Order: sequence, then structure tokens, then C-alpha cells
Amino acid sequence: MSQKHIIPLFPLPLVVCPDEKLPLHIFEERYKAMIAYCLGTETVENEKGRGEGIFGVSLAYNNKLYSVGCAVKIEEIVKKYDDGRMDIVTVGLKRYRMLELDKESSYIRAEIEYFGDEEADPADVIQRERAIAMHSRLSELVKGQPQQDVFSFNGDVSFKIAHSAGLDVLQKQKILEMTSENARLQALIAHFEKVIPDIEKAEEIKRRVLSNGHFKNLRSFDI
Repeated sequence: MSQKHIIPLFPLPLVVCPDEKLPLHIFEERYKAMIAYCLGTETVENEKGRGEGIFGVSLAYNNKLYSVGCAVKIEEIVKKYDDGRMDIVTVGLKRYRMLELDKESSYIRAEIEYFGDEEADPADVIQRERAIAMHSRLSELVKGQPQQDVFSFNGDVSFKIAHSAGLDVLQKQKILEMTSENARLQALIAHFEKVIPDIEKAEEIKRRVLSNGHFKNLRSFDI
């Protein structure tokens, strides 16, 4: 049985995946207190924070708080302001399911259990390489140069690709909730198969528009 934990919760209109960096500007009083608790410098109901720097990020969207989220760890405090605000950088650790909410303090805490993939089989190599190639193609179209993807064969490539795949929050939430690396790769490939042709078509239209008027000095063919 999975071990249960209690962690502070930060509901946000976004999804963070394991290993993903998430910069945050902390300005609300309740979240200043939450960060202080996470760093072990403040108590909540006479309970001193453990100083682990860990809290949960759960998607809050359309008046719904999603039960699956990702625990993040405070990696760096970039700047502290005189009024207590701060800029921090966090990194995604592992996924959790919320079991129960505790709203007794100024910010939410939740009883959670961590979970991983149910599938024991390794990622399909063909799907893996196809997802990486399509991610690189998307980057080339959007940024003008291919993404220099360097992925470990031991990690979950799908989460790293999802960071910059152009997913909306609900699509990314679905990826986060999946318990199979191959299922996540299939979902990402399906997403790329849909958006890449649309972007390529838009780029072709853009090229045609920019070329208008460039041919006024060309001689016509004799027919």
C-alpha cells in the first residue's frame, strides 16, 4: 500500500510534470506563509515545517481542483523583496493523488499518496524516437531551429517532451495522469500529428503573403 503524506498545496491554472522547472512569484500572504513553512522557518498550528522545501501543484481550472498533481521542490530563491514577496524556482519531483483536503490553515494542505507507472515494460523504442523527432520538428517550426533534444534512455521521455509540446492545460493534465509511458508517447504523437501540419500550412501561407509583389520585374514566358 502506498504511504500517505501531508503536504502544502498550491492550486494553479497550470500543470507541472516531473523534472519540469517552474518559476513562481510569491506575493499573496498565505503563500508567503506556505513557503516559509516549506523551508522550515514558520509553524502551522504549532507544527514546524520540515524544511524539505516541498509542496504540491494541482491544476485549478474552471472552478475544479484536479486530484492528480505533481510535488515540486524549491530549488532556488532567486530574489527576496522587502515586503516579503519572493521569486523562486521549483522543479517537479513526482506525481500524487489527493486523498483529503485540510483547509484549516490560511493555505490548503492535502493528504496525498505518490504514484508511478503501472506498466513494467520499457518504452517502445520506435514510438520514443518518433515522439522525439516530431518534438524537434515542432521546435523548428516555432523557433526557427530544431530542438537539441538530449534524453536519457532511463527516464520518462514523455514528461520532458510535454514541457514544450504546445499542450493546453487539460491535455497536459491528461498526460500527467497516465500511468503508462507508451500511452503518453502515443498521446503526444497524436497531438503532433494534428498540430504540425496546421503550423506547416500556416507557414506556407505566411511565405506566400511575404512573397507578394516580389515578382513584378519578372519577364513573362512566350507561349
